[in-house]
Amino acid sequence: MAKARILAPWVGKEEKSAIYHCVSRVVERRFHFKKLEKEQFIKFMRLYEAFCGVRVLSYCVMSNHFHLLVEVPPRPEGGLSDAELLDRLGLVMPSAEVEVIAKSLALLSSAAATPEGQKAYDQLRERYFSRMWDLGQFMKSLKQRFSRWFNKAHQRKGTLWEERYNSALIEEGHVARVTAAYIDLNPVRAGMVEDPKDYRWCGYAEAVAGGEKARLGIARVLEKCDDEHHTQQFLKSSEVKDRYAWRKIAGRYRLGLYEDARAPGESEQAKALQGSKINKRKGFSEDEIKKEQARAGELSAAELVSSRAKFLIDGAVIGSQSFVNGVIAQLNDNGYWPKPRVSKASRCQRSVSQAPIYTLRQLQLE
Repeated sequence: MAKARILAPWVGKEEKSAIYHCVSRVVERRFHFKKLEKEQFIKFMRLYEAFCGVRVLSYCVMSNHFHLLVEVPPRPEGGLSDAELLDRLGLVMPSAEVEVIAKSLALLSSAAATPEGQKAYDQLRERYFSRMWDLGQFMKSLKQRFSRWFNKAHQRKGTLWEERYNSALIEEGHVARVTAAYIDLNPVRAGMVEDPKDYRWCGYAEAVAGGEKARLGIARVLEKCDDEHHTQQFLKSSEVKDRYAWRKIAGRYRLGLYEDARAPGESEQAKALQGSKINKRKGFSEDEIKKEQARAGELSAAELVSSRAKFLIDGAVIGSQSFVNGVIAQLNDNGYWPKPRVSKASRCQRSVSQAPIYTLRQLQLE
């Protein structure tokens, strides 16, 4: 039986955001998600994050489930202007449909509009606003969009997700920071990587590689973690590109990751109790934690460059959008794949240059 979700009781009453930890698993826990699927999920996640007006503070896409730490802000008074609404609709709808909606809004809001027309105008805007600033609508839209893509890409039918997603209301500050760390540490705990910065499908790795939204997410979870030893200011969009402003927050968050992921049995008390028993859950040794503490969690220049360049290593074809799509078309003509590829070039979200870079991910032939 599905459990009732607890949503923030202050929604609609206070001008206050709500933070949730959401988890959803693939049906029968099958390991469906490989590189391409994880990249596509993150692409849709960012798309619907912008459309719904929520903020993904941290995330991790594993092989058969995903974690999201989502902040849902209150609905702004008056919603959005028509121009802003149309911009958001353009993210998730064909341009032809957006044009029809634009004409309807312009007609219904004109000076000559009747009271009935004004009512229809308000109802049309509300139809789309009802999908924004809402956790359930964000999760529904994201999961349905990804399911359609996945089923088409893999020529399958039926449900992809195991029941509905689980969510927990999270207190901002220390609890949000610990939850974000738990999410980023999933691949470390599973033994997939030794360092969370090396798992490209989590928020921390994206932040290390220069992702602005991921960096803002980390800054947000640390915003209310001030104490007498640390002073924390939430970074603005213009500040995340300042390596000195970001370095302070990045180091503090990384130290928290290491301290939270202390390997089971590393403490003297645990060793005395466990004896020779080995816990399969992975983590960091005391020596590794002390090493990070000694450098205040600050990554070397070589480590930063390596993280930023990972997407280049993973790509099979790299270049402008037209170049990559042209290569895909030629490979289709040459019969490179058993069936023609319908997907297009993927934009690299962690580009190290100002010009957009696109890639075709490495794929195994069937």
